[in-house]
Amino acid sequence: MVPPALLIAALAAAEPVSAQEAVKPAVQPTEASKAPEHWIPKLRVGDDNAYFEFYGQINKGLLVYDDGGATDNYFPVDNGNSSTRAGFRAYTLMEKGWSFGANLEWEWNPYSTTNVNQLNKDHYDWGTDLLRKAEIYLDSKEYGKFWLGQGSMASDSTAEVDLSGTGVVGYSLVSDMAGGPFFRNDDGTLSTVKVKDAFTNYDGLGRKFRARYDTPSYGGFSFASSVGTQVVPEETDVTVWDMAVRYDETYDAFKVGAAVAFSRPGDGNSIYDASVSVLHIDTGLSLTLAAAYSDKETVDGHYGYVKVGYQTDIFDVGKTAFSVDAYFGKDIAGKGSNSDSFGAQIVQNLDYLQTELYLGARTYSLDQETADLQDSFAVLGGARIKF
Repeated sequence: MVPPALLIAALAAAEPVSAQEAVKPAVQPTEASKAPEHWIPKLRVGDDNAYFEFYGQINKGLLVYDDGGATDNYFPVDNGNSSTRAGFRAYTLMEKGWSFGANLEWEWNPYSTTNVNQLNKDHYDWGTDLLRKAEIYLDSKEYGKFWLGQGSMASDSTAEVDLSGTGVVGYSLVSDMAGGPFFRNDDGTLSTVKVKDAFTNYDGLGRKFRARYDTPSYGGFSFASSVGTQVVPEETDVTVWDMAVRYDETYDAFKVGAAVAFSRPGDGNSIYDASVSVLHIDTGLSLTLAAAYSDKETVDGHYGYVKVGYQTDIFDVGKTAFSVDAYFGKDIAGKGSNSDSFGAQIVQNLDYLQTELYLGARTYSLDQETADLQDSFAVLGGARIKF
């Protein structure tokens, strides 16, 4: 089946939302005034049955990193927890409950928290654009979803289920907040170990050029599997595959999300990862857990992660979310190493502006058998704007 041609590529005006009551005179009623839902309208041509749209987000902030011997500031830094990106989506509804879609997406982060460090301060990599997605799919509620192209493998994000509302500044991949800087040795010199070398969440296989299939959801459960190979940022010629089970359900008082995955990234390595997050809707309290194990021939790395969160309506502009978390890793930076991190996060949503203001603080501690390293401390504050 060939999808119908998709409309002209132009931007559409925002759709109005439900009316707000206008002030009414004593005798004569007036029509209710209408206000836009967001300050940036959907950049879409078409309707819910067939459309072409442009979307994206900008996520910038200030990173302060203290390595125990010196403190450095990086601004304006790209937030590695959720990179600045933009893309295009196309969608059309077809016969017999089938739909067709396509997605192109790039990210651009020339000065990212995952790459900046003491040796490259103020060095911007302007050519660091990365193709994240170039995929098409066929979807049916009865038969499931079939994907082809560059995009998420079945295991992507299975270690990152998080209902706390603070994922923009802190989640199980704790190194995204400040992964680029080096640890400092006890003698005052910089080590060769970066924060991201010691902290990972083993989140499956990420994005690859792949074929993927997702089953329909049965009682909140769905199964997915994929096979593919890496083509960006460079080709590896290594075939990888994975499988994952997800659960997503809302009860009277609870929302529950969970995922578990098995991945084969090549070279005889296996990855087992899982995460679960529970939100109590009435109180706004949440609990998030994640863990993973990487089975390598030389060293087996593993970690555990826990986060406690709280969301509430302090201001009319949107929810305020708070959380604290802890990460405990073993044998990630090398055999006998211990990687510990403790963090705190706050996010203020500005619903009309499609913006999240955030502030996070985190400690990083790495103990190795071969070196004595100082603990480090990072603070990241900024804003993510979606359109």
